[in-house]
Amino acid sequence: RIYAQLPLKELAEKIRSHFPKKHPQGNTPLFPPEGEVALMFLKPYTGLSDDGLIEMLNGSIHMQMFCGVLINPGRPIKNGRIVSSIRNRIASVLDIKELQKILYDRWGGSLRDKDMCLTDATCYESHLRFPTDVKLLWECCQWLQSLVAKTCKALKERQPRNKYRDIDRARLAYAKQRKHTKSATDKLRRRLLGLLSKQIGQWNMICKIHTV
Repeated sequence: RIYAQLPLKELAEKIRSHFPKKHPQGNTPLFPPEGEVALMFLKPYTGLSDDGLIEMLNGSIHMQMFCGVLINPGRPIKNGRIVSSIRNRIASVLDIKELQKILYDRWGGSLRDKDMCLTDATCYESHLRFPTDVKLLWECCQWLQSLVAKTCKALKERQPRNKYRDIDRARLAYAKQRKHTKSATDKLRRRLLGLLSKQIGQWNMICKIHTV
C-alpha cells in the first residue's frame, strides 16, 4: 500500500544519469535506482540506524521486495555504510524543488491546505568535536609543517627532514581503531610532542639564519 503511493519511478529518473553502472571495484550495484530511493523512504519510516536498516533488510523478504532487491540469506549485506553512501550521492544530485513538484503531483489530491507551507526552524551547532590532546597536537604539527614548507619554497631551500609522514601514518592507524587504549594514546602523544619540538627547532633555525 505504501509502495503504491510513492512516486519511485519519477524520483529515480532524476538520479538515473548519476547512477553508477558499475561499482568502483567492478561489481554491479546492489540496488536499482528505484530501490535506492525506496531505501531512503524506509530510513525515516522505520526509524532505524543505517546498520539496523541493513539488518532488517537482510531478514525481511518484504523489505527486499520494497527495494527491488533479492538478498541471498547465505551472503547478507554486511556493510551498513552503503545506506549513507546512497544518501550522500542522491542528496548531491537531487533538486528539492523538483522533488516537491513530483510529490505534489502524486499527493496533490489528498492535500487539504495546498496554500500552506510548513517548515522546520530547528537550529543546531555543526562541526562539533571533542578536543583531545592528540587532535590538538596534530593540528599544531600540521600548521608548523605547512609553514616550514611554504617558507622553504619561498627561500628556495631544502625543507628540513623530520618524522612527519611516519607519525601521520601512525595517527591514521590510531584514528581507525574503535577503542583507544591508554598505552596507544600515551605513545602517540609522546611522538607528537617530539615531532612538535623538532618542528619548532627547525622553524627557529630558519628564522635565525634568514633574519636580518
